[in-house]
Amino acid sequence: MYSYVIAILCLMMCVNLGLAQEMPKGAIGFPEIEENPKVSNKQDRQPVYLPSVCPENELYYPGDHKTDWICDCRPGYLYHPATDRCWLAYQRGPCPQGQYLVLTKSSVLPICEMNPCKSDDTVMYNGNCTTLGAMTPCGLSYPAKVVWINATTIKVDCVKVYVDNRFSSNVEEEVFALCPPGCKRSINLQCTPDVRR
Repeated sequence: MYSYVIAILCLMMCVNLGLAQEMPKGAIGFPEIEENPKVSNKQDRQPVYLPSVCPENELYYPGDHKTDWICDCRPGYLYHPATDRCWLAYQRGPCPQGQYLVLTKSSVLPICEMNPCKSDDTVMYNGNCTTLGAMTPCGLSYPAKVVWINATTIKVDCVKVYVDNRFSSNVEEEVFALCPPGCKRSINLQCTPDVRR
């Protein structure tokens, strides 16, 4: 009887040790559908918000294989190698006062530039200083749009707000970059080609 109990306990410990090596203790993940619901890899696996595994402002992105996952910047964020962190584009981030982090056309690495709006929560959009997240400059539309960072172009733009609705259908399909400029994978030349298109 005792050997039976000991055998079961040993089996349970081995199973727990095996699982612990794959995922850190207390790892709880959340599907990241509110940012870009149409972003998935060729197996239709979506990024996951997993704070126990990935640093701040990063998501756990699926690779092309079942066990292939990597932490990388959230959409609209830029990887800054000097600080080894992801920062929201067009915000101060690691830059000195009065500057913000941008990705220029001529570089794969983000740089600090003068912020013409002088305030960290405002950006230049259509010639005016506008608060990130403001709906007014984008007008009335369905689905709603706000001034935010376009995850594909890394430019300030009116970006759709994704809110699931039981009556909605695919209003219009958008194409999103699976490895946008400025992310860790792009800077480290680790992007895999998108085979779905």
